[in-house]
Amino acid sequence: MLRLVNILLLSFSISVASTLVGAGGYDVTKKEDTYTFKDKESSLSNANITEVLQKKSKNTNSVTMWITRHWEEDWYSIETTQKEIIDKGFTPIYIFYWFADEISPKFVQENEEKYFKSLRKFTQYMKKLKGKKIVVLNPEYNMSETGMWDGMNDLFLESFKMLREDKEVLVGPCVGDFGNYTLINEVEEWKRFDKSLFRAAKEADFIAFQEMRALTRNSKDDILKTPQRALNLSRYLYKTYKKPTMLAYVAISSYGKNGEEIQENVYKNFVETFPKMKKDAKLMFFGIFHYFDYPGHVGYFNEAEEFFGIIRKDGTVKPSFIHFNNLNNINSL
Repeated sequence: MLRLVNILLLSFSISVASTLVGAGGYDVTKKEDTYTFKDKESSLSNANITEVLQKKSKNTNSVTMWITRHWEEDWYSIETTQKEIIDKGFTPIYIFYWFADEISPKFVQENEEKYFKSLRKFTQYMKKLKGKKIVVLNPEYNMSETGMWDGMNDLFLESFKMLREDKEVLVGPCVGDFGNYTLINEVEEWKRFDKSLFRAAKEADFIAFQEMRALTRNSKDDILKTPQRALNLSRYLYKTYKKPTMLAYVAISSYGKNGEEIQENVYKNFVETFPKMKKDAKLMFFGIFHYFDYPGHVGYFNEAEEFFGIIRKDGTVKPSFIHFNNLNNINSL
């Protein structure tokens, strides 16, 4: 479901007591002590997202950055990442999204050499950063029959080996939660990606997954079931693969009739399920897709793509914001 278009699309996270919790963004616009979505045309000064997190969501301590097919090192300079993220006590999380929506067994086989060339370039970049790093590999790879292709195990295993040349890296794959969202438990659907994962999972540091919903594609009732479905999927992954889990990104759009109310209810319910995910599935990361709304962002959810944030583009907070911070607060208990 993820449709990544803008090179600055990122996520950031929060961590207390071993579990990271997070949201999306990187550069923001700053005017005095007010922060808004980074508008390319703005003449105002810029700040790193960590500056906002330290003021508005004070338990945050991780920043997630997306690495797409045409990624360049200057998107996230070594100097800025080291100084503004790692040295401030934030753990960088990188989501390596090279195959994107084109993924299929055929596409992977045809582009494997290019993929590993890009991964090698990224690994060399990682080695320049001093401190712990986490890499989430190939989010939503289980599309277009790839989830039922045994060969994906070998690609993951070779990727793990390369990335672990940096001794400070944790790495694991990321499945997409696809299926019938009227259900909160769908084991038969989740079993479909086992063939592509069962060998690689033994060598992974974690197994990640995602949850994305919007009224442009989903019903209100289905969206409201997201926290319970995520809990059940995390339990399934932990029971099946015996590895800690990561909710790499939650994207709940506030677009549409009563959209902000729906989004608020989802985050409120995640506050209830979050401790269970930690306890039952050894959850080590919980990330939300965007912190600020993202004007102009396009993708699978159409116009709803611009409203995944918990803060509006002008810097005012949505009702879901307080529940996000409550999620952080209970994380420290």
